[in-house]
Amino acid sequence: MNDSQREPGVSSPDHEAPLILAVDTTSERGSIALQRGAEPVAVLGSWRPGTHSQMLHEDVDFLLRRAGIALSQVSLLAVAIGPGSFTGVRVGIAAIKGFAHALAKPVIGIGALEALAYSVGVSGTICACRDALRGEVYAQLFRLTVEGELQALSEPHLARPEHLVASLEEESLIFVCDAGAPLREALEEAARQKGRPLIPLAHAPREGRGWWLLPLRSFLAPAVAALAARRFPEGLDPEGATLDALYVRPADAEVRWR
Repeated sequence: MNDSQREPGVSSPDHEAPLILAVDTTSERGSIALQRGAEPVAVLGSWRPGTHSQMLHEDVDFLLRRAGIALSQVSLLAVAIGPGSFTGVRVGIAAIKGFAHALAKPVIGIGALEALAYSVGVSGTICACRDALRGEVYAQLFRLTVEGELQALSEPHLARPEHLVASLEEESLIFVCDAGAPLREALEEAARQKGRPLIPLAHAPREGRGWWLLPLRSFLAPAVAALAARRFPEGLDPEGATLDALYVRPADAEVRWR
């Protein structure tokens, strides 16, 4: 990607707060975000199937230069640990571990479904799901409080859309789904048959009962950074020593090895 194709947003927040560099490479919609405390500084997103490994370091350098920040100024590193693309998850974790080791900086790993749920930005019960291929979704249920605290109500799991919908009994529920049209349509059909039709909305509802379906409207790195900021200084992994991927489904190579 050349400079004319990159348009990161850059703001000027308080320089006293810790600076966070967050990376998400768990899907084709890769992104990088800088955040100082609770304030976003810059974000760079790209739609680049299969090339995160070739371009990630270049993109980080580009965003830092545009923001006028040196990598050595970063206080905390954050990365989406999955579930998602097996290769993408590994690329992001390896890159962040490399930065952490070189800079002697701590790391926080954030689940991709956590970031997806947090990106909704409205309090309520949220079902975050994303395409797991093979007609299945990765899914997890959360509660986002009015104070902005994200609480996991279930573990991340793998399910067919109809089985996921059958397991849910909430009166009010926001679905945020990172998936193509076939899986979204499968969710809508399963919900209709359950008597809980999904109402497609461009933005999360502020009130009312029902089941709503939101599109994925943004890149995930800003939500990864925001969650890392909320959890700082708890949950730190010195230099990413124990950072591990959250695959949910074993990789095909792992299954064959077994």
